[in-house]
Amino acid sequence: MLLIVRHRSGSRATEEDRVALTAHREVVVGRAGSAAIRFDPRTEVSVGRYHARIERDAGQPGRLRLVDLGSRNGTYLNGTRIRAAELRAGDIVRLGARGPELEVLFEELET
Repeated sequence: MLLIVRHRSGSRATEEDRVALTAHREVVVGRAGSAAIRFDPRTEVSVGRYHARIERDAGQPGRLRLVDLGSRNGTYLNGTRIRAAELRAGDIVRLGARGPELEVLFEELET
């Protein structure tokens, strides 16, 4: 599965990240240098170093979950603050109440 993250607002607006989930069990989103989806620590102050992660649902490998990693400013899915929730194609994720907004899409990889 290919995770596609389109940056809709913030310092990375109009950019896109593509991460093959076959190579990763989880995708960390944050300001840390090791985050797969990285934000600039100088400009995106509402984003935590390890803000959230996107992971495969252990019970249903074809589904993804969004998990807040205890961020101070919260993780929002389609406008609702969450701790953990199922992620669907086209969902909008916001990192912090006024932070950057991301659109999440998936593509099946050909084997």
